[in-house]
Amino acid sequence: MSDPLTFADARTLQQQGDIGRFIKHHMTEARRAAAHRRGLVLRYPDLAAQLTQHPINHSSPEKWNGYIPPATDCTGAMNTARCRPALLTLVAEAERRQSQPRDTATGLEEAA
Repeated sequence: MSDPLTFADARTLQQQGDIGRFIKHHMTEARRAAAHRRGLVLRYPDLAAQLTQHPINHSSPEKWNGYIPPATDCTGAMNTARCRPALLTLVAEAERRQSQPRDTATGLEEAA
C-alpha cells in the first residue's frame, strides 16, 4: 500500500494540473480491484452464499460489487464496519483456493 496523500501532495498535483489524472487513475484501479475480488468470490458458490449472511447481509451474492470498506476513515480512525473483516476473510479464502492445485481426486477421475 502506498503512503497516504498529504494536503501538500494534493496542492502540488493541483498546481501541476495533474489532480484529475491522479483521481481518474486511482478510481480506475479501485474499480479493477473490486471487479477482481467480486469475480474471485463469486466463482465459489459456498463463499458467494456467505455474502448474504450476517454481517455482510447482501440480498443476493450478485449485488456485491467487490468493494471492501477501507481500514481507516478519512480522519485516520479505525473503520469498525462489521462487514470489513468478513469480506476480507472471504476474499482471502477465494485467493487461497485459486492458488491451490486442483483436487487430486478430480485429477485422477479425469485421467481415467
